[in-house]
Amino acid sequence: MTNLRQWLRGTPLDVPIALLVLMLPVSLWASSDLGLSLPKVLGLLLGIAVYYSTLAYARDERRLRMTLVFYLALGTLVAALGLVGTRWLDKNPFLASITDHLPRLIRGLPGAGQGFHPNEVAGVLLWVVPVQWALLAWLWCEKQAATRRGIVMGLATLLTTSILFLTQSRAALLGLGVALLAWGAWRDRRVHVGVILLLLVALAVAVWRGPQWVNDFLLSGVAPEALGESHWDFRLEVWKTALRGIHDFPLTGMGIGTFRRVARVLYPVAVVPTFDLAHAHNAFLQAALDLGLLGLLAYLALWWQTARSAWRALRQSTGWLRALAIGFAGCLVSSLVYSCLDTIALGARPGLLWWVMLALIVALERIVAAPVQQAGAERGPTLEQVENRHASV
Repeated sequence: MTNLRQWLRGTPLDVPIALLVLMLPVSLWASSDLGLSLPKVLGLLLGIAVYYSTLAYARDERRLRMTLVFYLALGTLVAALGLVGTRWLDKNPFLASITDHLPRLIRGLPGAGQGFHPNEVAGVLLWVVPVQWALLAWLWCEKQAATRRGIVMGLATLLTTSILFLTQSRAALLGLGVALLAWGAWRDRRVHVGVILLLLVALAVAVWRGPQWVNDFLLSGVAPEALGESHWDFRLEVWKTALRGIHDFPLTGMGIGTFRRVARVLYPVAVVPTFDLAHAHNAFLQAALDLGLLGLLAYLALWWQTARSAWRALRQSTGWLRALAIGFAGCLVSSLVYSCLDTIALGARPGLLWWVMLALIVALERIVAAPVQQAGAERGPTLEQVENRHASV
């Protein structure tokens, strides 16, 4: 009976999830290729089931800890599989000299015949690495870094962080950098002011020099020397094509998972025909292409409600739960930046870990809020509540 109540208990993500599910049959109706759409639909429904199952299980601190261990183990497994199964890209000569010597044992999988795409591996690791960093820092401050738990966490963090950097994903590394700045700004007001000034200066320079200079700077200048050949023009082309698709299919979307085929048929995409346009390289554009503007609204609401839960948990938590809240806040910030430049689309297999992360954040908020609510109930109604009752009478 308790488990049933946990399943039926409302969550902050219920309305966005219901809207996503509502748009699935509409998207299937609009789809031109059910062979591409049905696996994504099943993947999205499985992710939603994973979210509610995880949330129903992680209903107290002990179970939250057990679920977190499983979650971090899955993230470490992704890094280990990425180590031997990623189709590495040669962007930075130094990192390429390392990846050239790594074994390539996993090939021929459906959707990853030549191996896992490094950008996708990096996107998944962003859901794990900030949490590992935050928990490892807490263990260090608590003088537990030399314990068995601290050593295991340190080795797992070393593996996931190393693979994240070896992917050479600019979107992921930029997201991780922004998360570090957000942590610094939250801890120190001087960093907060510095970040705002830096953004204002960058915006002023961009406006003064114009968009062409910004484009040239990203395509040449320091970018190739530091990060390898830039693909900014490619992304602009894909984004323009995605916007055309959203304009033509605003209510239904193209059909979930069909962008790679419909875009080539309907629009003159200035990308080599042999390149697979798997997605729009922007999670929000992809959501609109898959499920229409209502689907995009639901996807934005998922992010917003999860961010609110993380913020409430951060304000109310203490001890290791506070470290966990800080880590998940970093995951959301870094993933948000990544999602503006790349995407792991709704319904994709790696996205199951994203749904577990959402469930853990909501569960964390519930657990840290429970003592506050209990204390408030024990103290009785506040003066404002009493006055409101008298006013209503």
